[in-house]
Order: sequence, then C-alpha cells, then structure tokens
Amino acid sequence: MIGKITVAVVCLATSLVSAKEVSLEKDLMPLFKRSCGSCHEPESGIRGAIKDGVFFNTKTAILGQIGKSIKAGKPEESSLIKVLDQTTKFGKKKQVMPPAKSGAVKFSKEEIEKVKAWIKAGAKDN
Repeated sequence: MIGKITVAVVCLATSLVSAKEVSLEKDLMPLFKRSCGSCHEPESGIRGAIKDGVFFNTKTAILGQIGKSIKAGKPEESSLIKVLDQTTKFGKKKQVMPPAKSGAVKFSKEEIEKVKAWIKAGAKDN
C-alpha cells in the first residue's frame, strides 16, 4: 500500500511541475547559479568549460546552450539532463554535474524535473 502511495505522490509532483510553466529566470537561474555558475563561467571557470564554451552563469549563456547541451523539446536527448540526473552514462564514462570535488550543491530530483519541464516546453526565454 505504501509503495502505491509513493508512486502516486511522485506522479502527482511530476505532473504539477509540467502543468505549471517553468520560468528560466525565476525557477532555474537560481539553481544554475548555485550549482553550475562557479565552474561554468568565462572569467574564473574550469579550463574545460571555458575551452568548450559551456557556460551556465547567465541567462544568455544558458540560452546559448540550446542546440548544444540543451535540445529544445527533447529533455531525454539533452546532455544537460544526462549529467544532472547522475545516473546516465555520458559518452564513454559516467559524467556527473556538479562533480563532487566542486563542493557545489547537486540538483534534487524535483529540480531536475523542473529543468526537464522547461526543456520539454521548448527551453524558452521566460
């Protein structure tokens, strides 16, 4: 019985996230700044992120990832989701963001669902 209740609550929470439009500015920017900004910024980020131009420190930078690590309308194909969910193999090895050595806060399941909902809705500048 408890297992069925847990599944129902998770399904309800997921549908609530997708029912309410997720705002890049209000809902996601604080998460990206908290967990990604220190490594994925041009001024003082990590060398690999700077070299590859993978920035998540501003709204413009995040929107610049559309077509790259963000596939608008397709969260399951977005490498951003693959590294955030920390359960998917990315390339030849498992790559997780933020890495443990960064000390940054990992995205919770609910936060990942928000990012997925935003991507699924077209990754709009809202």
